[in-house]
Amino acid sequence: MTKVRIRGWLACLALCLPWRLGLAAQTIPLYVFYSGPTFAVGMPGNLSEKMADWLTQRSAGRYQFIATQLPRRRLQLMLEQSHWQGVVAWANPRWFGAAAARQSWSSYYMVDANLVASLRSSPFDYQGDVSLHGQRIGTVEGFSYKGFDALLQAGVVSRDEADSEARNLLKLQQRRVPVAFLQASSMPRMRQLYPDLDSWLYLAARPRTVFERGFFLAPNQPQLLAFLNQQSAALLTDRQWQQEFDTCKHILPRNSGASEAQRKLCR
Repeated sequence: MTKVRIRGWLACLALCLPWRLGLAAQTIPLYVFYSGPTFAVGMPGNLSEKMADWLTQRSAGRYQFIATQLPRRRLQLMLEQSHWQGVVAWANPRWFGAAAARQSWSSYYMVDANLVASLRSSPFDYQGDVSLHGQRIGTVEGFSYKGFDALLQAGVVSRDEADSEARNLLKLQQRRVPVAFLQASSMPRMRQLYPDLDSWLYLAARPRTVFERGFFLAPNQPQLLAFLNQQSAALLTDRQWQQEFDTCKHILPRNSGASEAQRKLCR
């Protein structure tokens, strides 16, 4: 082979290699079932698209993650299939009932909390669920709140639903509800939507519940699960991501009620 031909072959290889690597990458939908600005695909600065890009880069050409919005009801239908494709982000097994046991779950990479919010002009200090008795509470339609159904069934609280956390806060501001639940992870985006938020919002020092978030996927995908576990561990030491999450300041990880996972996530 002449030098000219060798140079031509090398040039062709250089041009074709990225295309071949692109073909080799396995496309993975990264499903998101939240409609709020923190996680919803398409919202400015949402964490789901950032997570998809980050996972893709970390895979070094092996996977291409695509942030994909999926309503919760459609997600539940998808989970009834034994070999559905993709990964669900920002999840916890408690929210998926019997379907959770049929999935493969990564280790947790984020801790979050349901905060108890009220107005500074009428502050409410949460001291356990007994303190909620007699309250009409602003909640978000479709959200699962641990132990809350039992309070509703007992008739000791009432629920006033909104279609988003932003509308839930608006109802609180307009005094249509005296108390509302708000996720700690939503606070940075709520401050963007309501620039004067801290002047009128009061957050009880004690969250109602603290919970973890992880990935899950259909079973029998050991290599993908191992990759997600590696990235979950990396997220715990990634300063930029910890600043994006910005939830630990609302949680007391060293108190006696904190789980081992919560202490690890909020060191």
